[in-house]
Amino acid sequence: MYTLIEHFSQWLKATRPHFFVVHNAWVVPACQTLHFFGLAMLFGMVGLLDLRMLGLAKRLPIRPINRATPVWGSAGFILNLITGFLLYAGDPVQYFHNVAFRWKMLFVLLAGLNLCVFWITGISKRVDTIGPGEEAPISAKLIAATSLFLWIGVMYWGRMLPFIGSAF
Repeated sequence: MYTLIEHFSQWLKATRPHFFVVHNAWVVPACQTLHFFGLAMLFGMVGLLDLRMLGLAKRLPIRPINRATPVWGSAGFILNLITGFLLYAGDPVQYFHNVAFRWKMLFVLLAGLNLCVFWITGISKRVDTIGPGEEAPISAKLIAATSLFLWIGVMYWGRMLPFIGSAF
């Protein structure tokens, strides 16, 4: 797997996305800004749902939050996927060799698996029926706490990219 990603990173340096990023000075700051907005959309919705499942803001019904999160959270994730790919394409070898980038991607993967557990196990449907003032089941609280930990980890490792590993 390691070699496959390394070969992909080397190959990416010869593609149009790489040259587009490298030869247009505005691309990296624009992508970083949009990446931040995508993360705000994603974490804003996921964080709100997670905190409500953990018992904060109990007067809010969960159903509207649970219904809006896939739409806005997915839009934020897709925005981050596109801008993240462009940022990676700008210097794929440097990202590949950066330990902070690897940790960030691991946390993104684990957050995605946590989300799959939330949907596949039916916890999402059980949470949908929780009214104002009601507690979420312990399984939902565990998913929510794990989600918050993982997304905060994604933000931490993303912020550490220039400071840990091979510096930018």
